[in-house]
Amino acid sequence: MIGMKSWRRAGVMGLMAAALGCSDSGGDGSGAPASLARLLEGDGAAALSTGDTLEVTGSVRAFYDARRGQPAWLEGSELSERGTGVYRALAGSGHDGLPPELYRFPSAQAILGRFANADTADEELGERERDQLLAELDLLLSEGMARYAQDLAQGTVDPKESGLDWQIPREHAPQKNVLEALAGGQPVAEVLAGLRPKSPHYARFMQVMERYRQSAARGGWQQIPRDLDAAPGEAAPGVVLLRERFLRGPDPVEARLANAGAARADYFDDQLVEAVKHFQERHSIEADGRLGPATIRELNHTIEERIAELQLNMDRWRWLPHEMGEKHVIVNVAGFELEVVQGGKVVESMNVVVGQQNWHTPIFADTMEYLVVNPYWNVPPSILEDEIMPALEQDPNYLARNDMERTSDGGVRQRPGPKNALGRFKFMLPNKDNIYLHDTPAGHLFSRARRDFSHGCIRLERPRDMAELVMRTATQRSPSELDALLETNDEKWIKLDEQLPVYILYFTAWVQEDGTVRFHHDVYGRDERLEEQAEEKLT
Repeated sequence: MIGMKSWRRAGVMGLMAAALGCSDSGGDGSGAPASLARLLEGDGAAALSTGDTLEVTGSVRAFYDARRGQPAWLEGSELSERGTGVYRALAGSGHDGLPPELYRFPSAQAILGRFANADTADEELGERERDQLLAELDLLLSEGMARYAQDLAQGTVDPKESGLDWQIPREHAPQKNVLEALAGGQPVAEVLAGLRPKSPHYARFMQVMERYRQSAARGGWQQIPRDLDAAPGEAAPGVVLLRERFLRGPDPVEARLANAGAARADYFDDQLVEAVKHFQERHSIEADGRLGPATIRELNHTIEERIAELQLNMDRWRWLPHEMGEKHVIVNVAGFELEVVQGGKVVESMNVVVGQQNWHTPIFADTMEYLVVNPYWNVPPSILEDEIMPALEQDPNYLARNDMERTSDGGVRQRPGPKNALGRFKFMLPNKDNIYLHDTPAGHLFSRARRDFSHGCIRLERPRDMAELVMRTATQRSPSELDALLETNDEKWIKLDEQLPVYILYFTAWVQEDGTVRFHHDVYGRDERLEEQAEEKLT
């Protein structure tokens, strides 16, 4: 713990770095419990000395009831070591993309400022005023930490509140009283780690958030003129602005490439072209190295806008089960990408094609139970009515030409073979929406930056690699069997010995294992639907 006299000896370094204690001049803090009891009177908000109020949750009231009204974070007239840890944790909530303002940290900081000002001027606060401030500080820290713990465990934004279909059970609230654990001596860092998502993706977001916050502290970057006339291999005054944009940005690869040609800042050299391509790849733009309207538009998003995107997408991780399984598959619909994660490492990744605008791929979680080799495609009723039947009216031989046949129930299915819409592999995760992962004969679509072309199911860029991985890690069979199965041209179902969790998610910001941040277009408008709620709760 740090007393106010030590604040002066240490030098004025800011509340977060030094003065974490309260006035030690006069009294022993025995009046703080009485002041705390007055703050907790009734069931409503506590009236603070600033004239502001603090809504006190039931869990915090129960916490103090169990303590018989005694403060939790004080030792005499100072913050205890535990209290200092809670204070610093709230100060650092921005590392989780959660602004300290959400947890009334500025109010706690202001109280310490009152003590610091009085100490610096050798003025004593009145005993009643001191006790009131101590009680308010203790209550602010308790309420702030309780809310921080809740938000870490479950997130702050609720997709259902914004009218979005969300089919994945949210993480449970903390099962034990976090405040009791902290007051009992459990280290703050240990408690917070237990509340955060366990996915390595979330840890990478935390590292990136710090990078972006540092960039914001340096002032971010200036805007690029929308009509910037600069082409690779030419010199132009506007190139200086482009180069500076990368040098001031948070991406280390782009900064390094831009710096390589800094001796001739106005020349659009090869390294700067590579920086533009790298930026375009990160923002789902065709990587041609030229400054088209889409590239300039993405360059001109402010650092504050990018931080807001990171905050929302960090919150998305907190909506998910914090234990996603030692081995699992993640499909990021907004990024048209798939990852297989095993032991916290990405062991496979590939591009995917997802549902087009009128056939959104739903967001849900399920488990892969079967691998199907040489699958039939049972045409869904909606596609049969909207596409197949009109085609049959124009061409009576349509079914024969496309290797299709009628089924006994009046439906239509496509036989296994090179024309099959599902290709040669199908990965089944039985669900109410009949969504699955599969091969496709339309391989040319995977080279496009935007890949929303399907009727909702997920097409894989390298289905054979996925099939081999599933055979190798989720069955007792060898991947070498696949060739013989394919040659039969008969549909073969392989039941997985170990069901594989699959998460169909929607992230408009994504952090790769090497720390590269990718920002994706909001193809389904889900961010837009969440925008008002996110601005209210995360800014």
